[in-house]
This record gives sequence, C-alpha cells and structure tokens, in this order.
Amino acid sequence: MITLENVTKSYGSFQVLRGCSAKIEKGEVVVVCGPSGSGKSTLIKCINALETFESGQIYVDGTAVRSAGTDHSMLRAKAGMVFQSFELFSHLTILQNIMLAPRIVQKRETTEIQALAETLLRRVGLERHANKYPIALSGGQQQRAAIARALAMRPDVMLFDEPTSALDPEMVQEVLQVMTELAREGMTMMCVTHEMGFARQVATRILFVDAGEIVDDCRAADFFAGRCSERAQVFLRYEAS
Repeated sequence: MITLENVTKSYGSFQVLRGCSAKIEKGEVVVVCGPSGSGKSTLIKCINALETFESGQIYVDGTAVRSAGTDHSMLRAKAGMVFQSFELFSHLTILQNIMLAPRIVQKRETTEIQALAETLLRRVGLERHANKYPIALSGGQQQRAAIARALAMRPDVMLFDEPTSALDPEMVQEVLQVMTELAREGMTMMCVTHEMGFARQVATRILFVDAGEIVDDCRAADFFAGRCSERAQVFLRYEAS
C-alpha cells in the first residue's frame, strides 16, 4: 500500500529526514511516534506530496510520489489527510466542506456526494450540525468533520498528523473513538500521535522516529513489551510518567 525507500529531506542545511525506509501493508494501522521535532509530521506529509523530498522514493498503491507525471490531486484522493489544525474552510458549512473536494477533484454528481456526506456525518456523530459553520463547532467536532471530509474522497489509506494535539483533553476521546472505529473496519491508517493509549489499543505496527531516522519498525506488541531500541524505551518511560 505505502512503500518508503531511503527518503531524505532537508530544510536548507538542516536534514530533517535521513534515509527513511518502511512498508505499510493494506489493512495495517501504523503509529509513527517519537520526540517532538524528530521529523514525524514531515515524513507523513511527504507521503501525499504536501512536503517535497530530495532523494529516495515513496509509492502509494504503486503510484510514485516523486515523479513529474504524478497527479498529486489524485494522489491525495488515495491518501486522505487529517491535520492537527482541522483546516476546514470557515466560509463553508460542514456539509459544504465535505462535498467540496469530491465535486471539484473527482467530478462526482452533487446528489451522490450529498448523500455520501450525510452518511459520513452520521458516521462521525455530526448529522445535526451539517448546516453549521466550523466556528459553531467545538474542536473535537471540527476534527470529526475533517475526518468525514477526508473519507468523502473514498481514500485507500488515511494519514493523521497529530489529530488530537490541538484539542482540549475532554475532546480527545471523541476523535480517537472515530479513529478506533475506522481501524476496526480495516482502514489502512498511518498516524503521527503521542497518544500511546490509542497506539496500544489499535496499532499493528510502530515506527519510532528520532532525529529524522526510523530507529524502530516493529510490531506494536513487541514495542510496548520493550523489545525495541534503548532510545525508544527511554521515550516510553517518559510518556508513561
């Protein structure tokens, strides 16, 4: 589903990713964790070309990300993205936010898209808020709307970039619940998060990133049992404290 081959990226003289390689299979839930500033968000944004990278290659369902012939709009339809800051359009209602990309990018019929959007709003528990604007919703509700918006493109994989980091603690669980349900339904997911409880519950694999390198790539059960690098063990002790 997703293959990373020796991906390297720099911001000027600062190298943020160093030869990152991994393979995510269909149906896997892969959590990307590590200390702040380690390159996790940059790595996941490279997957659907929101960030460029200097060398190496990434394939999403066989499509090469770093290729002049790749249609990045269609790539992002395959790899739905949920950001930490929601990124909803403030001048559109929640329903309009969800319908926008399928209409413009995929050229689907309005009646079909509206029916799908209404179904997705019920799925994330926001059916009563369809005609409200983002400012009228709580942070947790906005993030659930953002998940519904990504799902409207019928993606093959969902990418989450710290989806709960901007939320108040009481709102975190409502977003994690939606993500947990997606995982149980078999959605392929790659999630940058510090929510280790969520990772323990749903992750099949853990990528531990430090200083731009994938230090550990292992089964979640092994990772949380301490069968990982010493650096990752220190991170886990810190997260548990």
